[in-house]
Amino acid sequence: MSFAIPTSVMSMMTTTIRYEIKPLKFRDKLAELILIRPYDHENDRDRLIGMYIRFDPEDRCLGLPPLTKESIENWIEYLAENGCNFVAEHRGKSVGHTAVIPLNNQGGVELDIFVWRPYQGRGIGQELLRYTIEFCKRKGFRSITVVTECSNLRAKRLFRKFGFVTINESLDDCYMYLKL
Repeated sequence: MSFAIPTSVMSMMTTTIRYEIKPLKFRDKLAELILIRPYDHENDRDRLIGMYIRFDPEDRCLGLPPLTKESIENWIEYLAENGCNFVAEHRGKSVGHTAVIPLNNQGGVELDIFVWRPYQGRGIGQELLRYTIEFCKRKGFRSITVVTECSNLRAKRLFRKFGFVTINESLDDCYMYLKL
């Protein structure tokens, strides 16, 4: 998968490596302290790969995260090189991840979001999504597109809660859009 990233967006992405957004600490629904912060490729790469290796195949959506360690490593490298990433961590272990990748020269981004199953239903996905949307607004992105499986009712409900609207739905895929 590759995207042509316009120079203006690329310079925006280069400056966002510093992210300019403060980490967020909050208590999840089990009163556990969760930290959401910008991804640091050098320090977070192996923990994030470890989280995705432990992902249950049933929790994969539209082929993501990939299944093999090598394909996960390649995917993480792609996301780190081409987008902005955020992690949710609990006691030093990655438990959630978002990535935003520029789509076009119109200022739109595509969003990927994953929360490891033992941490689902605890409000982490909501906070991770809120944090990522706030980042996108601060950086001047105009819209966010997300694709999920039509059968993923939990994800669709979460996105609708944040104002995403369905723009295209087939038997398998549901494209949702948020204007910023």
